[in-house]
Amino acid sequence: MRNTYAYVYRLYLFAFFTLALTNICQAQQTVAVSQKNGEKSAEFFGKLDAEATPDTTKLYGILFEPIKNAAGYKFVNPPEIGAFVTVGKLYDGRVSGTKYELLIVEPKNGSPRFYSDADSDGKITESERIELNTAGQEGVYWQILKLPVKHNFYRSYPIYLQFEPGLTPPNLKAGQRLLFQTIGAVAGGEVKIDDRTVRVQYPFDPAQPVISTTDGLFGIDVDVDGKIKNAPFSPETSYAASDEIVFKLGDRYLSTRSIDLTKNQIVLRTRQPTEYRRIDLEIGKEMPDFSFMDFNNQQRSLKEFRGKYLLVDFWGMWCVDCRREIPFQVEAVRRFASRKFEILGMDSDEADKFEEVKIFLAKNKMEWTQAKLSSIKSLIETAYRIQEYPSAILLGPDGRVLVLDQRELAGEKLYETLDRILPKQK
Repeated sequence: MRNTYAYVYRLYLFAFFTLALTNICQAQQTVAVSQKNGEKSAEFFGKLDAEATPDTTKLYGILFEPIKNAAGYKFVNPPEIGAFVTVGKLYDGRVSGTKYELLIVEPKNGSPRFYSDADSDGKITESERIELNTAGQEGVYWQILKLPVKHNFYRSYPIYLQFEPGLTPPNLKAGQRLLFQTIGAVAGGEVKIDDRTVRVQYPFDPAQPVISTTDGLFGIDVDVDGKIKNAPFSPETSYAASDEIVFKLGDRYLSTRSIDLTKNQIVLRTRQPTEYRRIDLEIGKEMPDFSFMDFNNQQRSLKEFRGKYLLVDFWGMWCVDCRREIPFQVEAVRRFASRKFEILGMDSDEADKFEEVKIFLAKNKMEWTQAKLSSIKSLIETAYRIQEYPSAILLGPDGRVLVLDQRELAGEKLYETLDRILPKQK
């Protein structure tokens, strides 16, 4: 009997320690703690979503031209008589430099449709019709096109498409159409951090067998509202080049240590506050002073512009969208200089383009101060993590941020914003 009790007791102890060990292992799957240089660093684990999503930070316009003979595209069911058909080529992110042909069919009565020869058999069938959506955007048709890929984890590459019938931007010729698309994709996921489930995102390049932790567009839902805000100056997203980006989530500073696609495992690690080098801008918050070298090789500083309503404009001669904004900026200076408005250009062109940029400035009557790239490179790459060009900030006379929304600072909307904010002349 005594041996029986001893045996049962040993079984009990074995079960107890096995359960304890199991609990420890399960806990380690959520948080692993290691000792390094006398300070604790924690790791948090999560998983990627099953599908990648389009990077909607910016939409790019694609020109579609009318075609005279739609039958030449071998529709199994030809478009209705009188339907207007245009064709264009999307940027295909699966292989660098390739295009993906798409047709827009606009019947006389009814909604537009998209078609593509998805299987490349020379025929366009109804199964290759891309259904459009209008949910959430009245008068705007959209859809996410999923192109097949061979990848270690993902099976499709997504492109967001947006089409607005009747849209007539300047310089659009009769019969031409403009369709907007994304040109990048992100790999989303969720990580359990303390008692919260936090969204994360990473760059997705279908030509690469891995998800990078150091190059591309990264994001963490730092306000834990279930969404990651992809926008210039957003503290939730940042572009990286050979750099493990550090984000601030409450009192924690986090970066991604690794992504294992075979296990579908994301590993975040805590970092020291001193490793968070980004400067977060907020409405009403002062933009910290910085020094720079202007195009006359004079040492200057941001504080020199105190007393002015200042548009700090990160731009480049190489940037098509930046060049599109120049006439509006020149006109804004003409209209609002008497109301204490000024522009500080933060030029991103390399040093070998300096003389070319000077000629460009004179030709386009850009008479405001310009900062040389060599003197502001750390601001662009580290402090403000500029992820789109142009990116602009409107400051008040006290140096505090008034506007960060790029829609309020572009095109003719810039005039409306300045007229609303700047004091009227007496």
